[in-house]
Amino acid sequence: MHALIHSFGFFVLSLILFAGVVIFGLFHTETHGIIYWSVFGISALLFAVALGGTVHKGIQDLIKDYRKHGNIFGFLYDFFSSLKLAIFIMLLLGIFSMVGSTYIQQLQPFETYLDHFGPDKAVWFWKLWLTDVFHSWYYISLIVLLAINLIVCSIKRLPRIWKQTFGSERILKLDERTEKNLKPVTIKVSSPDEVIKYLAGRGFKVFKEEEGDRVYIFAEKGRYSRLGVYVVHISLLVIMLGALIDLVFGIRGFLPVPEGSTEDIMLVGPQDRPVKLPFAVHLKEFRIITYGEEAKEKGREVKEEFKEAVAKYRSRIEIINSGKRVAEGPVEVNEPFIFRSYRIFQASYGLTGGVKEMGLVVVDKNLAGQDPKKAILGKITVRSGEVTEYKDMLISIDRVMLNIFNPDAGFEGELAPAVVLKVLKDRKDYTVPVVFDPQLTAFVYSEVGKELEDFPYVFFMDGFVPQFYSGFQVSFHPGTNIIWFGSALLVLGMMIAFYTVHRRVWVRIEGDTAKIAIYSHKFKEEFRRSVISDLGGEVSG
Repeated sequence: MHALIHSFGFFVLSLILFAGVVIFGLFHTETHGIIYWSVFGISALLFAVALGGTVHKGIQDLIKDYRKHGNIFGFLYDFFSSLKLAIFIMLLLGIFSMVGSTYIQQLQPFETYLDHFGPDKAVWFWKLWLTDVFHSWYYISLIVLLAINLIVCSIKRLPRIWKQTFGSERILKLDERTEKNLKPVTIKVSSPDEVIKYLAGRGFKVFKEEEGDRVYIFAEKGRYSRLGVYVVHISLLVIMLGALIDLVFGIRGFLPVPEGSTEDIMLVGPQDRPVKLPFAVHLKEFRIITYGEEAKEKGREVKEEFKEAVAKYRSRIEIINSGKRVAEGPVEVNEPFIFRSYRIFQASYGLTGGVKEMGLVVVDKNLAGQDPKKAILGKITVRSGEVTEYKDMLISIDRVMLNIFNPDAGFEGELAPAVVLKVLKDRKDYTVPVVFDPQLTAFVYSEVGKELEDFPYVFFMDGFVPQFYSGFQVSFHPGTNIIWFGSALLVLGMMIAFYTVHRRVWVRIEGDTAKIAIYSHKFKEEFRRSVISDLGGEVSG
């Protein structure tokens, strides 16, 4: 029992059990009955016992190591090269990553956590940085500590592997001195050339040396496979470097852009901290695409009842840099627009309360009672944020109500618009109302008759298109390319480590008798049997 309590495996299992019980209680159940608290108490007790045993044994080992080395540097060297330390760090990183990516949505306003978890949990999550766990000091520290552990571990074990792989002793004669260590097998062979031909045919690099009536043969292949694990280590360090660069210098924010507008200030974090982008995003167009429109684009059929249903949202944007358009393209949900190291996602959309396009029919009041046809002077189009010139007038939109009966419904797409225009004519300002219904427009004119008494025109609405905005999520990941390079290097290292094998063969031939010694760092017995069998030798000792 004493050995179990002090074992590292017991500590790891108790930590996983305790963390699982805590996570279940926090995120998977709202009521905690006697069964849960019983399991929680048992898991907490096991973890406390394991932690105490591990700390006690760890302190004893640290004291022993310090006395062995006699200096702090040797002690730290052994401590940071410990495999147990690496397992513990990766376990903590895994737990924090799971919490941050699965259970607690990151970088949300504090009110979101209050609504979702309640005040007690929300406050503790906030204080413990669990609402921004990937940028927390302890998460970054764990990555740095894991990188140090990997570097020291590699440095400690590399000299022995390098010596075995590239040292001068890798080419040895199978003489009586080395025979004791290599333990060769004796077989019958027809000639040295037969052995050389066989080994060369299997991809070995073969060396031959004659000494009197003896022929020494040494063959080797796959010596670089022993370095595959170090390529994996380097690739992991590169990936961690890219991740650290992203954590420290990366940024993610929300960028709302109305149609036809250009914005370069995004809002970052729960406090909506304004951050200026090194470029601006211009929203040319926002469209809600139905299944019918999508089917038409792709040249396929869709059932009638689904044609008007919303399929997706699409924004068409331009990237403006130093006053010039440098890139453009669509942004859709799950199809981001990538510019340099920035990724622009379609996160939300809505109505701004402005006008993308509104048609106006201009009617001369004086001619309306005499000849209605001649009274219609023409049609114009006005937009929010623009000034339209028509005849002797300058017309702009002053105020907009998307639904005069229910303002909230207007922002949900139920339109019954009314617009107030500012008109400059003969150096005099007029406030001119326009309502979606011509009769209502005439009624409003009659109500404000004195103010518009000398204004010679009446405007009637002829089509109304509201102005949307796109809410873009902009993320900057300067370490992305480094992470991709590290990932490619990781695949290369794993291929070297798993699909190549370092093998060596020593042969000493005297007459028709050969002694063969074999080394393989993987599948040794299988390789040994195949070589002896393929040479057709008869084992004689």
